[in-house]
Amino acid sequence: MKPFPLLAIAASLATAGCASTPLIEAVKAGDLARVKALVEAGADVNKRDNLGPLAAPLGHAIRVNAPDIAAYLVSKGATDQEDAFTYGRVHDRADVIRAMLNAGAVAPKGFPTNQFVNRIGAQVQPVATAAPAPVRTVSSDVDVPSRRGAERPDDFALVIGIEDYQSLPKADYGARDAQTVRKHFESLGVPARNIISLEGSQATGSKLKSYLQQWLPRNVKPESTVFVYYSGHGAPDPENGDAYLVPWDADPMFLTTSAYPLKQFYSELAKLKAKRVVVALDACFSGSGGRSVLAKGARPLVAKVDESVPSAANLTVLAAASGAEITGSLDEQGHGIFTYHLLKGLQGGAATPRGLYDYLKPRVQDDARRQNREQSPTLAGSGADAKF
Repeated sequence: MKPFPLLAIAASLATAGCASTPLIEAVKAGDLARVKALVEAGADVNKRDNLGPLAAPLGHAIRVNAPDIAAYLVSKGATDQEDAFTYGRVHDRADVIRAMLNAGAVAPKGFPTNQFVNRIGAQVQPVATAAPAPVRTVSSDVDVPSRRGAERPDDFALVIGIEDYQSLPKADYGARDAQTVRKHFESLGVPARNIISLEGSQATGSKLKSYLQQWLPRNVKPESTVFVYYSGHGAPDPENGDAYLVPWDADPMFLTTSAYPLKQFYSELAKLKAKRVVVALDACFSGSGGRSVLAKGARPLVAKVDESVPSAANLTVLAAASGAEITGSLDEQGHGIFTYHLLKGLQGGAATPRGLYDYLKPRVQDDARRQNREQSPTLAGSGADAKF
């Protein structure tokens, strides 16, 4: 019998990170329907999380003793089989071994296949798997904007949308929000080549910093309008009330080194040599839920979060919520409440930040109250009446 290589696991842990994937998390949760949905959507059944020999999804399936998931992964080409068989034998995962064999897995040379099968029955029987849950598709009346204006070659946009974080809860519909907002910026006339879109794992802290501090300053012109959109988590610092944007790879336990200070975010935008900068922020900073997070174990006891906007002549900010409020989503539209009404306002012809704010504020408040909570968007900055 081949001994399970524990030393290899220890060495791997000492030298590598532990970057999980949505598929691995679904396997660990024993959620076959979600596993199938992710694989059908293109997830790599052999992508590992750097935890040694059982780092791929199949290895995690045998760890959590999930025969149906193991069989499905084998049927979809999972190759991490030898160590899975060995682990299964050592840890008495008879049902998982049977499921793997039924799905076509090849046991390693010398593995007592017949003996193992005999322990659980005279012959191998097919393992029944649940039918995959239907993947819900969402469509909204704001997903396809109408073309409104001629191309504006000097205008730019930075669009950031994060839904599935590296190690944090989801920010519902963050990616869909960003994809749709990008389309609307193009409909305003911003050339596609002038739009930077950072979605999901592309929205790291380093990339956010690079585009804010290098790419935009190098490209914008004095006559430019710059649109900036962020959909994802925010976080408060419980010690001093400072607010932070939370990139894909951030850790709320280490806000000052892994997240992006909101003050710095605004300051970098205010320094741009652009005619105007319009920011739309679908996040909140209460730490109480919605699109807001806190370090594990911390409690949202922040008396006041500092979300102040610098008094720059060219900067205007539309934010999804104020104070201790949380943001919400419209499941039937597949968008954040704020983003949905922001886009409806643009479709309806709102031509200034104030016009957009006057349109969306009462509608966001009404939808939030139907969810038994309060959410009041805010408008700040000196360019609220300037046309887009």
